[in-house]
Amino acid sequence: MVHCRDSLWSAFFREYCTHCHSFVPTCITSLSLSHPGHTGVPNSVLIEEEDELAILHNDVSVTEQNSLQLAFSLLQKEEFQLLKRCIGPTPEERKLFRKKVIGMVMVTDISDQERLQIVKSRWNAAFPPPEVNQKEKPQILEIKSAELKQAAKLRRFTMFTSEATALEFANERRSRRLGIRTSMDFSGMLIEAYRDSDQLQQHAVLETMMNVADVAHTMQSFNVFVKWNRRLFKEFFVARLHGRLSFDPSENWYENQIGFFSHYIIPLSQKMSKCGVFGSAGSVFEYFAKENRKRWTEEGEEISEQIIREVTEEVEREREQQQQEEE
Repeated sequence: MVHCRDSLWSAFFREYCTHCHSFVPTCITSLSLSHPGHTGVPNSVLIEEEDELAILHNDVSVTEQNSLQLAFSLLQKEEFQLLKRCIGPTPEERKLFRKKVIGMVMVTDISDQERLQIVKSRWNAAFPPPEVNQKEKPQILEIKSAELKQAAKLRRFTMFTSEATALEFANERRSRRLGIRTSMDFSGMLIEAYRDSDQLQQHAVLETMMNVADVAHTMQSFNVFVKWNRRLFKEFFVARLHGRLSFDPSENWYENQIGFFSHYIIPLSQKMSKCGVFGSAGSVFEYFAKENRKRWTEEGEEISEQIIREVTEEVEREREQQQQEEE
């Protein structure tokens, strides 16, 4: 697990734990499960190769689902039953625990565009942009449908005892739109996904923290960032040598890191401040992200050349050593 130590640094930042004791076991488990069984190549490669894991998981978050399957299968073994009961004494508690862990691990697949959009929508619902808060409340509707008016008048639907109740029903549906907060079953009954706004915000913050933990090296010191950046490049480089990567990671490595900071890392770090969980310390994440982007912009071109050169030589030595051992 290349990110384990960095992930723990981020997710168990002291000020967060003082706000959310009950989720510490969930966070520990989620962080531990984010990389077991990793094959060393991105999900897109496994899908392109029609790998067995990709087939098994229907081309959706392949690595993440594999990690979850390995971990929860292990937890089912007899020797871990005591741990299982400690995690959740009742089936309901274990079901909730499993649901939250699955959600937190799956959210780390940032290549899944649909999942990214869902996470974004949940965040906006939990922490609406300023302009959303300033909008006027929706106006009360008049029933315009002739069929609905007639149904109410003739009491064809037992849920409507009068036109007034039909009007109330219509306005309730309009004010509670289906989406992140609310869904509906086939009977027309509304299903609330969250008890209240606090639970929604809690979910959004946990997802954000998991994303931050997954790339925590970008929000620490510059030396830490370079260390893990080099390891990531080596992982891609080796995959390329084995014919498992369609692109050459050495091309535009310097430029790609700047884009990653600008379009993903810095917006993500800003959420840590906006959610308010970390208090004044929440700005630390954004500070380090911007400082690392600044230094990489200034020094990254030279560092990239050095990383490419050193990794190429290192991999070549490892291949020669392996050949000698085989002989």
